[in-house]
Amino acid sequence: MSDIFKLLCQDTTGERKFGICDNKDHERAFIDVADGRNWMAVILNDNRYEATFTAIDNCIEIRRPNGRLESRCEGAITYNNTIIFLEIKERLGPARAWAKDADDQLRITISSIESRIDLDDFTIKKAAITNRLRGNLTEKHTVRMKKFQEDTGYILQVAYRINLD
Repeated sequence: MSDIFKLLCQDTTGERKFGICDNKDHERAFIDVADGRNWMAVILNDNRYEATFTAIDNCIEIRRPNGRLESRCEGAITYNNTIIFLEIKERLGPARAWAKDADDQLRITISSIESRIDLDDFTIKKAAITNRLRGNLTEKHTVRMKKFQEDTGYILQVAYRINLD
C-alpha cells in the first residue's frame, strides 16, 4: 500500500461487530468496539476478517487546485481484497440533500485517492453512506446507487449497517 494510508490514521479489529465513531470535531474517525451509543456506522463482520479502518477526513490532506482543503469522506475499511470508502452523515431532512453531499464527498475522495495510488489490488470496490438518524434506506436510493456504480465502478450502499462479506 502507499504511505497515503498512514499507520497513524489506522485502527484494526477482527471483532464480529464494531462501530465507526466520528463524534469529535476536528479529529479523525475511529473504530470503537465498546460503546455502541457513539457508533455512527455499525460494521457487521461475521467472518471475523481482520479489518482496517483508515481515516481520511482530518488525517489525509486532499487539496483543491487553489490550495484549499477538499471535502473528504471519513475513511476506508479494507480487508482481504475489498475496500469500502465510508461517508457518515447524521442529518434529518430530505435524503436528496444529505445523500447528495455524501455522494459528492465519496466521489471526490475516491478520485483523489485513485489519482495518487494504485488500488488495483482491491478486486471488490465499494462505497457506503451511513446516517444513523435515517436507518436503512437502500430502497430509496436505487437510482443513486446505480448511477454511482456506472460513474465510479464502486458498488454504493446506503445503510446504517455495513456487512463485511
